[in-house]
Amino acid sequence: MPNRPSSSKSSKPSTSGADANAAPQEDLAGQPKAGKKVAGKEVLSLIEDTKPAPKKRGDIAQHKAGAGLPRIGGKPTPAPKPAEAPAPVEEPKKTMEDAKKEALNLFDEQDKPKVKRRPATEVRRETSTSALPPISLLREPEPVAAPSPVVEVAAPVVVEEVPEFEINEAGEKIIHLKPPIIVKELAERMGLKPFKVISDLIGFKVFVASADKHIEIDVAEKICEKHGFKLEREKREKGAGVHKVEEVIVEPEAQAPEEVEEEKLELRAPIITFMGHVDHGKTSLLDALRKARVAAGEAGGITQHIGAYSVEHNGHPITFIDTPGHAAFSEMRARGANVTDIVVLVVAADDGIMPQTREALSHAKAAGVTIMVALNKVDVPGADVLRVKGQLQEVGLMPVDWGGETECMEVSATKGIGIEDLLETMSIQSEVLELKADPKAPARATVIESSMVAGKGPVASVIVRQGSLKVGQSFICGPHWGKVRALQNDRGESIKVVKPGMPAEVVGFSNMPNVGDEVVVMDSERDVKKLSEERLLDLRTKKLSAPRRSTLESLFANIEEGNKKTLKLVIKADMQGSVEAIKKCLNDIPNDKVNVDILHAEAGPVNESDVLLSSASDAVVIGFNVKLENKALAVAKREGVQVKLFSIIYELIDQVKDAMKGLLDPITRENVLGHAKVKQVFKVTRGKVAGCLVVDGKIDRKQRARVLRGTQSVYDGGIETLKRFQDEVPEVKNGLECGIKLGNFSDYEEGDVIECYGLEKIPQNL
Repeated sequence: MPNRPSSSKSSKPSTSGADANAAPQEDLAGQPKAGKKVAGKEVLSLIEDTKPAPKKRGDIAQHKAGAGLPRIGGKPTPAPKPAEAPAPVEEPKKTMEDAKKEALNLFDEQDKPKVKRRPATEVRRETSTSALPPISLLREPEPVAAPSPVVEVAAPVVVEEVPEFEINEAGEKIIHLKPPIIVKELAERMGLKPFKVISDLIGFKVFVASADKHIEIDVAEKICEKHGFKLEREKREKGAGVHKVEEVIVEPEAQAPEEVEEEKLELRAPIITFMGHVDHGKTSLLDALRKARVAAGEAGGITQHIGAYSVEHNGHPITFIDTPGHAAFSEMRARGANVTDIVVLVVAADDGIMPQTREALSHAKAAGVTIMVALNKVDVPGADVLRVKGQLQEVGLMPVDWGGETECMEVSATKGIGIEDLLETMSIQSEVLELKADPKAPARATVIESSMVAGKGPVASVIVRQGSLKVGQSFICGPHWGKVRALQNDRGESIKVVKPGMPAEVVGFSNMPNVGDEVVVMDSERDVKKLSEERLLDLRTKKLSAPRRSTLESLFANIEEGNKKTLKLVIKADMQGSVEAIKKCLNDIPNDKVNVDILHAEAGPVNESDVLLSSASDAVVIGFNVKLENKALAVAKREGVQVKLFSIIYELIDQVKDAMKGLLDPITRENVLGHAKVKQVFKVTRGKVAGCLVVDGKIDRKQRARVLRGTQSVYDGGIETLKRFQDEVPEVKNGLECGIKLGNFSDYEEGDVIECYGLEKIPQNL
């Protein structure tokens, strides 16, 4: 029977048609219509946390297979075409039981809020065919993690202010604070709240805006005393001084050659200084040694500043110092003698020992150095070597050929006589002295000259006495500091290192150094600057020190001093040593009648500030071997400031003396010309006229006259008219009569004497 369906499960009981149709309908709808299960009188709420039991894969396949079988007794459902949409399923006939269920479900749906249903196409996409629970129940339960340890949160602990103080031996509570004292910090040290300290300040009538403000130290001491504390500004150790030790910076001490190990010492170049009277040939002799022309560049042919040079002889360097011979440069000669090892006293064979020769000799003896004598100009026709040696013996310099110990060399700088012998003798003397120094020790050098150079700033000529001076080293020189930026030798060549005994020009000073100061190299630039600040502060403190109390004698002296004329000067020179020499010469000028007030003295060209200073103080600018800047020239013309430039010191001193004399008021002296005796008094239209007889001398109408009555002068003035008879005459001589009218005077009496005199002005001397 081909039309009869065959099934192996036909013997099993089949479900009713309604149930069979309900299954596919429920499958298509995706959820039951009522949302509650009525069978068994049990109502399931949608908000309960119940999930449909997951279906197995076999059950799903069986369900699909059963859905495809035709209902018993019904028409078989045609198979859907794959390309066409599935045909709608016909609803089965409802039984009485189904009608009751629908009626009950209808009442339940009216009571419940309407819920929007999703389309069946969207429902099919879901993997589950059961009714959807609420959204809150759709979330998958989170995996239960292991219980974390419970962290107990501690309650906030109120930190109490702990006082910070120390207890000294006397049992006092010491608080250490440094100004400025902040209110908040003071409260913390005492263990108090800031508002408590502020309230105490209000009690002391001190008002602060906040706890971050500072208060005075005396007010802080009162606050501390009120709370049982004692305030100290600096922390101190128990039974000791200040805890914070101030760093004291001192320059390193110079090493004596005897204290240094012999292995570290090396031979250094000898320092030889040429000294003597002016124009005795010191510079020319040094020219012959250096084979250079130095004196040709000196103004007037005389040396007016110190110079240091180096010469090689037999492979060994020799340092020469040339000092001025003029009387104004005694301080330079003293410095030259202090830094030298050997002094060569140059004496002209035709001139002999002169005042500056004796002064140079005294400087050399005071320095305790070896002295040699060079008898120069032996080729001059008037030279007398024996006479000069006799003069040397008189001053205590016995020549070697006369049985003494002083080397006397006969030389001629212009013709080169005895130059090699002089060099050889100086080399032997230096070898005998065994001059040694440690080149690795901290460098020390002596300033022999300083100047202001355009483009370089303060520059100093130095001679290294100890160690090696190198580029980049920091140093202290007197109150000023510096760092070696450049080094140049006497030939103007740049060098990196200066060995002991060698001269050099140092660039890098913070200010103009004083000649004679010592350049001391230090390790730290910070220490150098701090030491310089301390020294400058000391100098300023000394200048601002309390003045001396006035006495009665000093008051009278000040009155006399105020009556003196004052010559105000601004001095500019090429070298610092020249500035000192000029100041010394000007101070040596007798100043009993005129004071010399040097407002400013410095090395360098005359600049605009110098002219403005002179204009403000009514001073004169004096320049020595310097130039006048263009801006300064324009300002000098505009302000009417006198600028005098000199190249020879003789002329400078003479000009200053003449200027000082010009400030002095001339002395007025009376010169009596004659006397006339009043014989008779005549009345005229304009007063009275005295008829007189000239008894001696003459009466000059242009001069002055006085009326003497007895021994008293009753009038002193000029002569208005002088007539002889009816004519005006310029003068009336002895024995002649005349009429005299004196200014507005008319109280003539017979017997009065009219004395005629003239005033003569005589210039004063210093």
